[in-house]
Amino acid sequence: MISWHNAPRYEYEGFVYRPDVDEYDDGIRKAWHNVYKAGREYMMHALPEFVIDEAPYRWLDYDEFTYHVDVMCRNVWR
Repeated sequence: MISWHNAPRYEYEGFVYRPDVDEYDDGIRKAWHNVYKAGREYMMHALPEFVIDEAPYRWLDYDEFTYHVDVMCRNVWR
């Protein structure tokens, strides 16, 4: 189960993957896969550069994160 305590943090090409969790009244948790510019991920009101729309019930791994950064920021499709 996803939790704030086991959330990964990845860095790549000046971007940081820092997911967030929404917990609903029925106990279901869903992940938001937020990507920030490096150094802005801990600012209180910083908005993510983009959000990866993938698998809300699990964390992304490093390869999935780097793929999305390449697609969104460098227009590189692997």
